[in-house]
Amino acid sequence: MLAPGVPSAKVADALTRAGSKWPAAVVDSTMRARYGSPAYHPAAAFDVLDLNAEKIARVRTAVGDLNAAVSGLREDANGAEMLADVRSDVRSVRGMVRFDRSGDMPWHADRPAEAVYDAIASDARLPANLRSDARAAQEAVAALVLAHRESPDFVPFHACYSDAAGPTAHLPVTRQSYDAWAGGGVTETHNDFYEAVHGRDFARAIGAYDRAEDRAGAVA
Repeated sequence: MLAPGVPSAKVADALTRAGSKWPAAVVDSTMRARYGSPAYHPAAAFDVLDLNAEKIARVRTAVGDLNAAVSGLREDANGAEMLADVRSDVRSVRGMVRFDRSGDMPWHADRPAEAVYDAIASDARLPANLRSDARAAQEAVAALVLAHRESPDFVPFHACYSDAAGPTAHLPVTRQSYDAWAGGGVTETHNDFYEAVHGRDFARAIGAYDRAEDRAGAVA
C-alpha cells in the first residue's frame, strides 16, 4: 500500500531500476521532491506497507492480546494505577493532527501505532506480561513497514512527525475524543478491525469510552 498522491511514474521507475529495493527507492524519490521552500517535502511522513494477509492476522492477534490484557487490569488490586500508567503512555504519543487551530478535527486520537506500543512496552511501571504483549504488538506492526521516511519539521505546520513510522491506530485518551465525528456520520470505532482487537474494551479500561458517541457511531 502506498500513500495517496504518490506519482505513478516514480513507482514505475523504482520497479524498473531498483528491483527488490523498490520500496526504499519509492520513498526516497518521493520525499526528495521539492516544492517552494527547500525544506518542504510533499508529505510529513510516508510509508510503503506490506498488507500481506498473514502479517495483518499477526497484527490483529497481537493488538487484540494487548488490548485484552489492558482491559484485564481492571480486575487487579493495583489495576487503577496501572491503567493510569497505560493512559499516560498513550497520551505521550501525539496524535496525527499536529498543527494549531485544529481542535475540531477528529484525528487527534489517531496515533502512530508502533510508537504507542513501544511506549507501553518500555514502561517499567507495568507488569512484565503486559509489556511483553505490547512489544509483540509493536513488532507485528513494524513488520508491515517495508520503507519509511519522515520530515523532521513539516514546514506547512512546523510539526515533527519523527515517531510516525507505520500505520496509525485510533487510540483516544478522553471521552470527548472517543469517536468525535460519529454524530456527523464519520465513525472510527465501528469497523471490523476495531471490533476484532477489542478496541472498545481498551478505551473503556483507560477511561476514554463515550457511550453517546458509540451509539452515534453505530447509527453512522
